[in-house]
Amino acid sequence: MSERKFLYEYWAKVGLIAAIFILLLLFLNSKAPIGSFEWLYWLSLPLYMIHQFEEYVYPGGFKAEMNKILSREENTREILTDKMVLVINIGFIWILTPILIILGNISIIFPLMLMTLVAFNGFVHVIASIRFKRYNPGLIASVVINIPLGLYVLIGLGWTAMASSIELFFGILFGVILHMGLFVVLSLRSRKTKRASVSEI
Repeated sequence: MSERKFLYEYWAKVGLIAAIFILLLLFLNSKAPIGSFEWLYWLSLPLYMIHQFEEYVYPGGFKAEMNKILSREENTREILTDKMVLVINIGFIWILTPILIILGNISIIFPLMLMTLVAFNGFVHVIASIRFKRYNPGLIASVVINIPLGLYVLIGLGWTAMASSIELFFGILFGVILHMGLFVVLSLRSRKTKRASVSEI
């Protein structure tokens, strides 16, 4: 098995192991007080890794589900590839999450963006489940983890006045735009793939 195929096959499984270690660190050796907003920012990382495990390992099937939705046809085209799955999930979660938390020392807008991403992704899963009247991989974690955690922090930051109305507005706005950017990329790729398949006929 090549290094690339190994990454495609095992990244989400490794993520679950990493999530367990991060959770242990957060509960046993956290510099931020347990339950504080900063602690909850960091908590979102391992919890999102659990979300990814549901999407891609058990029960898995999120890539196939997305390709089915994006292609809008029975013989689905591979719009969301293994490489894109790896880049999106590692880049947007494993790498971007710590960056946004650290940038929180500059402006609270950055962790607000993070928690918006967490909650918004959860709502997308729920909306997709209602729209297509079926379970989609990641739905359970979305309902149990993403949405409650994201909303709790967003509402809490506003309620305690740790974030001003303007900061909340721009943090949520930028978070939504960032997440929607992924849909734009996938939509453009869907059109490009469809044109390519038509030209081959």
